[in-house]
Amino acid sequence: MKNNVFSIMKKELKRLFGDRRLVFSGIILQGLLLYIMYTVMGAVMGSMVSVDEDYKYRVSAVNMPQSVSAWLSEMGMFDITATADSDAAAERLRVSESETDLLIVFSENFDQAVADYNVATGEVAPQIEIWHNAARIESLEADSVIKFILREYERALSKKFDINAILPAEDYDLNTGIDFASSLMMSMIPMMLIMVIYQGCMAIAPESIAGEKERGTLGTLLATPAKRSHMALAKILSITVFGVLGSVVTFAAMMLSLPNMMTNADDFSYDYSANDYLMIFLVTFSTVLVFVAILSIMSAYAKSIKESNSLASPFMIISIFCGMSSMFTGGAMAEFYYYLIPVFNSAQSLSAIFNHGMSTVNVAVTVLTNAVFALACAGVLARMFSSEKIVFDK
Repeated sequence: MKNNVFSIMKKELKRLFGDRRLVFSGIILQGLLLYIMYTVMGAVMGSMVSVDEDYKYRVSAVNMPQSVSAWLSEMGMFDITATADSDAAAERLRVSESETDLLIVFSENFDQAVADYNVATGEVAPQIEIWHNAARIESLEADSVIKFILREYERALSKKFDINAILPAEDYDLNTGIDFASSLMMSMIPMMLIMVIYQGCMAIAPESIAGEKERGTLGTLLATPAKRSHMALAKILSITVFGVLGSVVTFAAMMLSLPNMMTNADDFSYDYSANDYLMIFLVTFSTVLVFVAILSIMSAYAKSIKESNSLASPFMIISIFCGMSSMFTGGAMAEFYYYLIPVFNSAQSLSAIFNHGMSTVNVAVTVLTNAVFALACAGVLARMFSSEKIVFDK
């Protein structure tokens, strides 16, 4: 069996790699497309997370002294609304709902408290609390600008008041999720990767099986003494080798393009370990197995390459939907049984890895499930090759 499978596989690989157009479309093109898409997406997202030059930050202020209010108003960058202390809770809600960019709460009688404060006494300094929403770029920018201005003012007053010193720094962020740019981009990465891998497999499988069937060479091949199950396995393995090379190029292009894509995601970390890269590759490899197996069955059933591509189109939509699943689930699912669903498990695993929330068990379940599914499809393909009606139906 081993010699038959590898002999057929060797001939098939020689034929596949001998076609320059197929090598370009199946290996190089998908990585090139991914690099271009991620770079363009980064540029588009960059425009989405920047503030217009003429934008005025909407600031609600409690107990803001006239001296500070006049100073900020003269800068022309802020639209300041005075708010009563009793309305502070309602204003925090408005910030969290992106109706206001910032809420600043000063200690009561702030100017007098600053004038009376003596650093040497060790008493608590007059306080300024600033509430923002990290999901809104205008709020982040307003927070940064206000803090810079007030810290310069604090330095001029010999550090006679504190900014956001009462609560932990993260408590002043009224966003309930992670940074908008990071959240959106990291949710889209699995979808883009799965889509490009599927496109690469589609460039190979229909040509290898439906193409030979259309040309009449598949029947000639199956007429040889080799077992049809061996031929089916050799076909899948050779297409998989071709697809894996494409996935390696895709993976490399993805890692090279991530810095371009994530330029505006301040809280995104590129600190991936060798184990993370290994997990990404294993998930990608197992996904290639699933796509090759499914497309091989569709190609064997189809009468021509055109019909094979038509049959594969609905599954491409399903694959894209699975790739988008992390957008709908709010991140990777924790329960292992979700990772028993081919393609969906790949998207969930990739989302977890890229967001530094990887579960080794879930990734292992994903790879094993995809491998078992591909083997089952190989058995189905072998039975299809044994059917004269399917093989010679043109």
